[in-house]
Amino acid sequence: LGWIPAVYDDTDDLKRAGQRIVYLTNPHVGHLGIFVSAKVARLEHRAILESLDDIEGLAPGLYEMTIDNPSGDPDCDVSQFTVRFEERQVADLRFPQQAEAFERVAAVSEANEALYRNFGSPWVQVATNPWIAEWLKWLHPMRTSRYLFSEAFNPSMRGVEILADVVARNRTVLPPDHPLLDRERSFIGQVGEAMESARKSRDGFYEQTFGLLYGRPAERFVEE
Repeated sequence: LGWIPAVYDDTDDLKRAGQRIVYLTNPHVGHLGIFVSAKVARLEHRAILESLDDIEGLAPGLYEMTIDNPSGDPDCDVSQFTVRFEERQVADLRFPQQAEAFERVAAVSEANEALYRNFGSPWVQVATNPWIAEWLKWLHPMRTSRYLFSEAFNPSMRGVEILADVVARNRTVLPPDHPLLDRERSFIGQVGEAMESARKSRDGFYEQTFGLLYGRPAERFVEE
């Protein structure tokens, strides 16, 4: 939230700009919040989507979104939690000066940007044309991971499409106490625990790496 007082002098300045800013906090999300699994903020994600119309109806200003969920269940029905928007002041978001490590991150980022602008960008502009841009667009992993498994693009997936229709027409629902379902649930639980353990290890690795690169041991290197 520190960017808000850095951009707007006060709440009136924000309102004059016609901006509507809504934020919410989660005690389980730290400075590495971008790496937090969806499980942690599942309720928040749902509440935001359910409240989009209300958010769009707010007058310009700064608001804190608060979620009241007496059930404590992040997967509860939408009728079991309530959302309210409490107006806040930009002055309430004054924070101490950021840690020296983040100042070093900013210095490295600015140096990298200057290097790219002066030495990398000119070559990219010379070597790039609309055909290359289109080629890179279609080879993006987020795109290839979808169309390579689409029967409309990949002929080899036609068999999967036919098989899926056959399975759907002849599907037999197993009873809830079937041994295979118990094994399935057990396997899914184990996979979930493994993914959660991997996430925690990854987050710890990121934090340790950040400290090694930008903490005090790296201070002399960055300043030089």
